[in-house]
Amino acid sequence: MITSRHLLTSEIPALSATDEPMAALDMMDQFRISQLPVVENSKFLGLIAEDALMELETLKGDSNGLPLLRQSVAPDAHILDVLKMASEHRLSIVPVTDADNNYVGSIRLEDLVEHLSEMLGANQRGGIIVLEMWDRDYSMQQISRIIEENNAKILSIAVSPGEGGKIEVNIKINQPDINAIMNSFERFSYHVKASFQETAYTEDLRKRYDELMRILNI
Repeated sequence: MITSRHLLTSEIPALSATDEPMAALDMMDQFRISQLPVVENSKFLGLIAEDALMELETLKGDSNGLPLLRQSVAPDAHILDVLKMASEHRLSIVPVTDADNNYVGSIRLEDLVEHLSEMLGANQRGGIIVLEMWDRDYSMQQISRIIEENNAKILSIAVSPGEGGKIEVNIKINQPDINAIMNSFERFSYHVKASFQETAYTEDLRKRYDELMRILNI
C-alpha cells in the first residue's frame, strides 16, 4: 500500500516569517511549483500561493493575517486521499503533518502522478477495455471471471460516472491483444464502449514509419 510517507521529498524548501516574498518566488520558479509551505518552530502554518506572494511586501507579522491554505495530510494517508486533496485545491505540492501539526515534508504532484501510474499499471504492457453499464449490473466477480477465463489478468480497474446515469468501468489488462476478451464481454451482454490495444497502436506506428521512409526515399 502506498501512503503519503512513501511519497515524501526533502527537496521542497519551507518558508519562515523571515523570508522575503521575492526569494520565495525564486524558489517556486526553481522547483516549478506554485505553492510553498510556511513553517514556524516546526509547526505547519499553511501553504502560500504564488499569486498571494506577489501582493506581499513581507511575510513578517501575524501569520493569521497571511493568505494561507491550511490543508495537509497525515503520514499514513492513502495515495488516493493525497490525490483527492491535490485535485480539490489545485495543489502542486501536498504538505504532510503529524498528529501535533509538525511539518514532516511535502509531496510533489509529479511524484504523486508517477506512483499512481505504477499503481494503476499504466506503465505495463497490455490493453484497456471500457465497459458501460448501469450501476446495478456491475459485478467485479463476473468481470474478473470473464477476463481470467481468457488467460488474462486485471492490472487495474476504475469505476467512474458515465453518461445518462450509467457508469464506466475502465479495465487495464495484462494482454495487448484483447479481442477475445471483448468478444466474451459481448456474449455476456456487456456493452464495450471503447478499447485500446497495443497491437493496433504498434501497427499504426509501423504504417507511419513506412510512409515516412517512402517519402524520404523519393
